[in-house]
Amino acid sequence: MIMQALRTKTRAIMLVVVVVFVVSIFAMYITRGSGPSSRPGAEGDLPVATVDGEKVMASHIDMGVRNYAQQSGQSDLSPEWIVQTRKQVLNSIAMQHMLQKEAARQKITPPREEIDAAVKRIENQFPTKEAFQQYMENSGIKMKDLQEQISMQLSQRMVLDANAGDVDVTEDEALEFYEQTRELFFRQPAGYHVMFARFATLEKAEEARKAVEGGKKWDEVMQDYEGVALDFTLSGEPAFVTEKEFTEGALKEIAGTAIGKVSKAVALDENNVVIVVKQEKIDEKIASYEEASGDIKGMIAQQKRQANQNEYLKGLLTRANIQVLVPEFFEVPAQPEAEGEPVPAEGQEEPEGE
Repeated sequence: MIMQALRTKTRAIMLVVVVVFVVSIFAMYITRGSGPSSRPGAEGDLPVATVDGEKVMASHIDMGVRNYAQQSGQSDLSPEWIVQTRKQVLNSIAMQHMLQKEAARQKITPPREEIDAAVKRIENQFPTKEAFQQYMENSGIKMKDLQEQISMQLSQRMVLDANAGDVDVTEDEALEFYEQTRELFFRQPAGYHVMFARFATLEKAEEARKAVEGGKKWDEVMQDYEGVALDFTLSGEPAFVTEKEFTEGALKEIAGTAIGKVSKAVALDENNVVIVVKQEKIDEKIASYEEASGDIKGMIAQQKRQANQNEYLKGLLTRANIQVLVPEFFEVPAQPEAEGEPVPAEGQEEPEGE
């Protein structure tokens, strides 16, 4: 839904930076006699597994666990959850190590312009370029390292795409999917086709709004703000927003904006300000198969590609030859028995003394 895009928090960019360095755990987490494991403060660290013959340190596993908990807002840090997440992090290390190995073997390298564009998208999530640079400096992240990690991420995605295989979707498959899911997926509530633009600051949103209000065409304004706006749509590619979002949701305060007029700037979250233009009112309906067939075939094809990619990843994981060196690191610790007599359950009488 478009409102999920509209409500994207600027905080997500912090997660992108963290994902680049922590959750997407590349070969930098696999020691080769030097590197992160030899950093100060790692005394007492030990290898707990090997991936493709290379050691994986306890500190690297737990770093991934901590950052995943922080990013996901996980509050259940029980021993069971920690152990399960350690296993997932280890598998992530293995898969991404093997993907990177495959990228090198297949000589897959992302174009420089894609790397630069990814860095630019990260930078644009901050209110200013200076704020981005300050965050990088405070976090100890060098631009060269960021570019290298993005390059590895992109190359791994290219490996997956290259191994998704060719897929076909028949008319019968698409029609069956439509018949089974039309009420769930293809019922469209009443709403509006809209153009929107999101900005990190109210100042930039107001600048763009005033330009549109002053008579400049929307697409021309968005062209001027490309690389500045966090996200936007063009007049020929409107988004759909339900009527309920305007009457009860995040856009309630601009519900009265007339069709064709630019709304005032609305702060959805901190550093996430949107302006909206309603293009036309759309009545509730169920899309016909003819209208939906293109999307249906795309969905089914994507499912098939993902299934092929999952099988490919399973094969890589097998070839990674994960060996656990410290089994207890990946097991829930046994709970010590409480001292003294067991406490009777509620409602249960204590046994009488002899």
